[in-house]
Amino acid sequence: MNVAIDLTALLPLHSGVDNYLKQLVWHLGRVDRSNTCTVFLNFADRRLFDGILPLNFSVRPVCWRPHLRRWLFQQGALPAAAKALSVDVVHSPSFLMAIYRGSQRHLVTVYDMTFFSLPECHTALRRSWLFTWMVLSSIRRAHMVTVPSRSTKTEILRLMSDVSSDKIRVVRAGISDEFTPATTETMRTELARLGLPWPYILFVGSIEPRKNLRRLLESYRRLIASGDRDEHLVLAGRPGWDYGDVLAQLASPDLRGKAHLFGVRQHDLPWLYRGASLFVYPSLQEGFGFPPLEAMACGVPTIASRSTSLTENLEGAAELMPPEDVDALGAAMRRLLSDAALRAQRTRDGMARAARFRWEETARQTLSCYQDLAAR
Repeated sequence: MNVAIDLTALLPLHSGVDNYLKQLVWHLGRVDRSNTCTVFLNFADRRLFDGILPLNFSVRPVCWRPHLRRWLFQQGALPAAAKALSVDVVHSPSFLMAIYRGSQRHLVTVYDMTFFSLPECHTALRRSWLFTWMVLSSIRRAHMVTVPSRSTKTEILRLMSDVSSDKIRVVRAGISDEFTPATTETMRTELARLGLPWPYILFVGSIEPRKNLRRLLESYRRLIASGDRDEHLVLAGRPGWDYGDVLAQLASPDLRGKAHLFGVRQHDLPWLYRGASLFVYPSLQEGFGFPPLEAMACGVPTIASRSTSLTENLEGAAELMPPEDVDALGAAMRRLLSDAALRAQRTRDGMARAARFRWEETARQTLSCYQDLAAR
């Protein structure tokens, strides 16, 4: 079997989707040593897999990162390259595939459908007619679609009555082995190195409307207004878009010096989780939601929204709150911070739940998709 994977959509500052793409290819290299696989990358990412992939994998830098150049490769050069390399299966793991299919079988990965359910939470490009049409067209023309959760599959079928349920397979993402608990002494040393205030409540993710941070900040403001809690709030992540209101809240007198915006490098992220007293993820909707599972793997009690894949992945292991309910979120934070028995129970439940999500299994299931498509 000869497979091509289009990773030209990778961004310089990695999001959850970018993390999925990298981990998938790394672990495919671990579980598949017999089939031929070509990975197409941007020139800027040409060293990403150096020394990691086995000999049956080859990496080909083919285009520059800007949107137009990536799109031209995807729509024009990728079908030609697949034909020249005698590819059996083309995997387009970032929503969009080439309009021209050729003789190859095509797998498309779709992470969420929030471009349609929450258009106001996306940039003008992502809610444009052209982009949304291309997503829907890719789903229709692909021979198979993989999604990271049942909720994403349900949303596709709700929006697209002409798409068969059998065409869509749920392939859950994994949680990396680097996310584990640490001893208190080591953790304190690392937190001092990072310059983090302690104790703190943590959020990890991009700063954008879909993450529902304005409600989190208001819940936190009410929590500390009583004067009996001294935890800081750390928002760790890169600025996404439309984050002016969040910055204004952070600068308000009630939150100044208590709520902090913190940039973090990927290799420091496990320490950021480990040092948190509590992890909170109030996102409105998610296709999968890496941060709460990563926090739980590090032994941190977690609160998240009762919505979409977060309910699916976290029910019974985290405190789940309606994403619009500011008072309920604040009450959940107070409850977990003050009830030692509940904290211990959520820590145990969370670590057990996170252990179910392994990248090796994600890779094996994806390889099975390739094999089934090639067999057709």
